[in-house]
Amino acid sequence: MDSREALLSIKEIVERFGDSRAVHSYYFEFGRRLEVLKLVEEYCRRGSTVLDLGAQPFIISCALGKMGYNVIAFDVDPEPYMSIAEACNVNVVRCDLERDELGISNADCAVFTEVFGTPALLLCAPSPEQDKQGFEAF
Repeated sequence: MDSREALLSIKEIVERFGDSRAVHSYYFEFGRRLEVLKLVEEYCRRGSTVLDLGAQPFIISCALGKMGYNVIAFDVDPEPYMSIAEACNVNVVRCDLERDELGISNADCAVFTEVFGTPALLLCAPSPEQDKQGFEAF
């Protein structure tokens, strides 16, 4: 499933399990989230592990899961939207990104898009053929 299909496929989940804020966010932020998903699609292999940092309301997490990524979603207050995450089988970890360690030592990509209205940030581990160390930021 490509990024657009994945994002469209979770519309009913958001409408069924989300509150009016989540539903409004789904439509209002559709274009921005689609761009994030396209970046992940371009730079991260399907089946790789993607961390969604500050994930609430789990719209990107759900779409990434539909696209075939292993998603671990981190959020300081996941409870208001846990029903969305559960409907998509997203692994959610309660975590304060400013104070807690993630406890993850092996991930391929990380997205940071739902925090304080930040622009999309995608970090990807370089592929073995690249001559770089650490993550690349896009």
